[in-house]
Amino acid sequence: MSKKSKPIKNVHVIYDPAEMWVLASPIRVEVLNAVCALEECSTAEIAAFTGRSRTSLYPHIEQLVDAGLILEADARLMSKRWEQLYRPIARTVGTKHNSKDPDNVAYHQAYGKAVGRLMARLHDRATAQPDAVVRGPQRDTFAGASCAWVDEETLKEINEHIQRIWEICQNSRPSEDAKLVNVGVILAPDTRKKSD
Repeated sequence: MSKKSKPIKNVHVIYDPAEMWVLASPIRVEVLNAVCALEECSTAEIAAFTGRSRTSLYPHIEQLVDAGLILEADARLMSKRWEQLYRPIARTVGTKHNSKDPDNVAYHQAYGKAVGRLMARLHDRATAQPDAVVRGPQRDTFAGASCAWVDEETLKEINEHIQRIWEICQNSRPSEDAKLVNVGVILAPDTRKKSD
């Protein structure tokens, strides 16, 4: 029952609007993140990772498989039953933004909301843990929002930091001495007019 797994590529960009809308749900974003973090996993492992029941995850996994964002990998024998394993299409999934397409804009707005809701839930869970580290160089729990007046050079610097964060995420692998942290970033220019 074994299929030869291809290496997981770093980035997959979605151009198809129907595929994009699959990620407008915080649950499916969380499931995709779980599969990306675990690299190859069963529904039971995704359920343990997300803290959700297997039954509740089946329709979300099916939608992600139908969209090609997670792939069916090997099956393995567990307690005399075969269980399907899944792997991500890539370590990072991005979407093509088109500000002239109202449906595309609506998707990106829905995705931003989904990411915000997911990160809020994960942060709630993290802050309740007695071992949460909220200060210092080993901080693993943080939430913040700020604004800045930026020129082109400063905006470029901010984006370089965001890019570096994504590179760290893409290059991370599960290991005995590593713990998993969830990282979410939303960058949004303020379109309100400056007061005179």
